[in-house]
Amino acid sequence: MAIKKMNKYESLFRWTADKLKIQEKFKKNNQANWKVPRGAVYGCYLGENVGFEKGTLESRPVLVVSIDEINKSSGNVVVIPLSKNIKYKKDKNGNFTKQLKYSWHYVVKRSQRNKLKYNSAVQCEDIRVVSKSRLGNFIGFIDRADMKEVSKRIKKALQV
Repeated sequence: MAIKKMNKYESLFRWTADKLKIQEKFKKNNQANWKVPRGAVYGCYLGENVGFEKGTLESRPVLVVSIDEINKSSGNVVVIPLSKNIKYKKDKNGNFTKQLKYSWHYVVKRSQRNKLKYNSAVQCEDIRVVSKSRLGNFIGFIDRADMKEVSKRIKKALQV
Protein backbone atom coordinates (compact mmCIF):
# COMPACT_ATOMS: atom_id res chain seq x y z
CA MET A 1 0.00 0.00 0.00
CA ALA A 2 1.45 3.38 -1.00
CA ILE A 3 1.67 6.08 1.63
CA LYS A 4 0.22 9.38 0.48
CA LYS A 5 2.50 12.34 1.00
CA MET A 6 0.79 14.93 3.20
CA ASN A 7 0.50 18.53 2.14
CA LYS A 8 1.64 21.25 4.53
CA TYR A 9 -1.84 21.79 6.02
CA GLU A 10 -2.28 18.08 6.71
CA SER A 11 1.19 17.92 8.26
CA LEU A 12 0.48 20.92 10.49
CA PHE A 13 -2.86 19.45 11.56
CA ARG A 14 -1.18 16.13 12.44
CA TRP A 15 1.59 17.96 14.29
CA THR A 16 -0.99 19.84 16.37
CA ALA A 17 -2.53 16.51 17.43
CA ASP A 18 0.94 15.06 18.18
CA LYS A 19 1.87 18.16 20.17
CA LEU A 20 -1.20 17.71 22.38
CA LYS A 21 -0.05 14.13 23.12
CA ILE A 22 3.41 15.41 24.03
CA GLN A 23 1.82 17.99 26.35
CA GLU A 24 -0.15 15.23 28.09
CA LYS A 25 3.09 13.26 28.54
CA PHE A 26 4.63 16.35 30.13
CA LYS A 27 1.71 16.72 32.57
CA LYS A 28 1.85 13.03 33.59
CA ASN A 29 5.62 12.85 34.13
CA ASN A 30 7.79 15.39 35.87
CA GLN A 31 10.29 15.95 33.03
CA ALA A 32 12.04 18.76 34.86
CA ASN A 33 13.62 16.08 37.06
CA TRP A 34 14.78 13.86 34.19
CA LYS A 35 18.55 13.42 34.06
CA VAL A 36 19.51 14.33 30.49
CA PRO A 37 23.31 14.59 30.20
CA ARG A 38 25.31 16.78 27.82
CA GLY A 39 26.63 14.70 24.92
CA ALA A 40 23.64 12.33 24.92
CA VAL A 41 21.80 11.54 21.70
CA TYR A 42 18.04 11.05 21.87
CA GLY A 43 15.24 10.62 19.41
CA CYS A 44 13.24 13.86 19.47
CA TYR A 45 9.86 14.93 18.10
CA LEU A 46 10.66 18.33 16.57
CA GLY A 47 7.40 18.61 14.69
CA GLU A 48 6.53 20.16 11.38
CA ASN A 49 9.23 22.44 10.01
CA VAL A 50 9.01 25.91 8.53
CA GLY A 51 11.35 26.71 5.65
CA PHE A 52 14.72 24.96 6.03
CA GLU A 53 14.39 24.07 9.73
CA LYS A 54 15.15 20.49 10.65
CA GLY A 55 11.90 18.82 11.47
CA THR A 56 9.77 15.79 10.93
CA LEU A 57 6.60 14.33 12.30
CA GLU A 58 8.69 11.29 13.26
CA SER A 59 11.47 11.11 15.83
CA ARG A 60 14.91 12.24 14.66
CA PRO A 61 18.22 12.12 16.53
CA VAL A 62 19.35 15.21 18.42
CA LEU A 63 22.50 15.92 20.40
CA VAL A 64 22.09 17.50 23.85
CA VAL A 65 24.51 20.44 24.07
CA SER A 66 23.29 22.34 27.14
CA ILE A 67 25.37 21.97 30.29
CA ASP A 68 24.45 19.37 32.92
CA GLU A 69 23.57 22.04 35.49
CA ILE A 70 20.82 23.37 33.19
CA ASN A 71 19.77 19.86 32.18
CA LYS A 72 19.21 18.86 35.83
CA SER A 73 17.18 21.90 36.86
CA SER A 74 15.15 22.83 33.79
CA GLY A 75 12.28 21.21 31.92
CA ASN A 76 14.04 22.21 28.69
CA VAL A 77 17.33 21.23 27.05
CA VAL A 78 19.36 22.78 24.24
CA VAL A 79 19.81 20.38 21.33
CA ILE A 80 21.14 20.25 17.80
CA PRO A 81 19.29 18.00 15.36
CA LEU A 82 21.51 15.52 13.53
CA SER A 83 21.32 15.06 9.78
CA LYS A 84 22.37 12.14 7.60
CA ASN A 85 22.72 14.73 4.80
CA ILE A 86 26.41 15.63 5.12
CA LYS A 87 27.48 18.57 2.95
CA TYR A 88 30.97 18.50 1.44
CA LYS A 89 32.91 21.08 -0.57
CA LYS A 90 33.40 20.59 -4.30
CA ASP A 91 36.72 20.91 -6.09
CA LYS A 92 37.22 22.98 -9.27
CA ASN A 93 35.96 20.02 -11.36
CA GLY A 94 32.71 19.82 -9.40
CA ASN A 95 33.69 16.63 -7.55
CA PHE A 96 33.01 16.35 -3.83
CA THR A 97 36.02 16.54 -1.52
CA LYS A 98 36.39 15.13 2.01
CA GLN A 99 36.27 18.64 3.48
CA LEU A 100 32.99 19.79 4.99
CA LYS A 101 31.23 22.62 3.18
CA TYR A 102 30.77 24.68 6.37
CA SER A 103 33.27 25.13 9.18
CA TRP A 104 30.48 25.09 11.79
CA HIS A 105 29.45 21.53 10.84
CA TYR A 106 30.93 18.41 12.40
CA VAL A 107 30.47 14.74 11.50
CA VAL A 108 29.81 12.21 14.24
CA LYS A 109 30.68 8.73 13.03
CA ARG A 110 28.26 5.91 13.66
CA SER A 111 29.59 3.68 16.45
CA GLN A 112 28.74 1.05 19.05
CA ARG A 113 28.63 3.76 21.69
CA ASN A 114 26.18 6.16 20.04
CA LYS A 115 24.16 3.57 18.07
CA LEU A 116 23.36 6.06 15.30
CA LYS A 117 22.01 4.53 12.11
CA TYR A 118 24.21 6.79 9.94
CA ASN A 119 27.27 8.99 10.13
CA SER A 120 25.57 12.25 11.04
CA ALA A 121 26.24 15.95 10.58
CA VAL A 122 25.93 18.18 13.61
CA GLN A 123 24.90 21.41 11.91
CA CYS A 124 25.56 23.92 14.66
CA GLU A 125 23.46 26.66 13.06
CA ASP A 126 20.34 24.61 13.92
CA ILE A 127 20.49 24.95 17.72
CA ARG A 128 17.11 24.80 19.50
CA VAL A 129 15.58 24.65 22.92
CA VAL A 130 13.08 21.83 23.39
CA SER A 131 11.02 20.51 26.26
CA LYS A 132 12.32 17.26 27.72
CA SER A 133 8.88 15.84 26.95
CA ARG A 134 9.81 15.91 23.23
CA LEU A 135 12.65 13.47 23.88
CA GLY A 136 12.01 9.86 23.00
CA ASN A 137 14.38 6.91 22.98
CA PHE A 138 17.93 7.27 24.28
CA ILE A 139 20.32 6.45 21.42
CA GLY A 140 23.70 6.81 23.13
CA PHE A 141 26.53 9.22 23.84
CA ILE A 142 29.08 10.84 21.58
CA ASP A 143 32.74 10.72 22.65
CA ARG A 144 34.25 13.54 24.71
CA ALA A 145 36.59 14.37 21.82
CA ASP A 146 33.59 14.71 19.49
CA MET A 147 31.75 16.87 22.05
CA LYS A 148 34.80 19.14 22.29
CA GLU A 149 34.80 19.54 18.49
CA VAL A 150 31.06 20.26 18.49
CA SER A 151 31.62 22.94 21.17
CA LYS A 152 34.19 24.62 18.90
CA ARG A 153 31.69 24.63 16.02
CA ILE A 154 28.95 26.10 18.23
CA LYS A 155 31.28 28.94 19.19
CA LYS A 156 32.10 29.49 15.52
CA ALA A 157 28.41 29.48 14.51
CA LEU A 158 27.50 31.98 17.25
CA GLN A 159 30.76 33.98 17.06
CA VAL A 160 31.35 33.73 20.83
